[in-house]
Amino acid sequence: MSLNVAESPEIVMFMSYVESFYGEDGIYAKSDYATTQQIFDATVKYLTTLTEERTWGGGDSIDRERVGYILENEMSVKLY
Repeated sequence: MSLNVAESPEIVMFMSYVESFYGEDGIYAKSDYATTQQIFDATVKYLTTLTEERTWGGGDSIDRERVGYILENEMSVKLY
């Protein structure tokens, strides 16, 4: 998968999906929220960690949760 995320409609849609959960007024943004830049950075970081065993799920809930994990645990966004 190419990491030119800004030009990939699938990844842009995925980041919008992630933002609806972890962004401002997001479903899971209870304590704090992730900015668009943080979501972008966490998504890029996630995409660079994919392997044969840890694959891209097409932007499903597992992909979203993995990005949420990066936001919380590696970028210190206090979502809950």
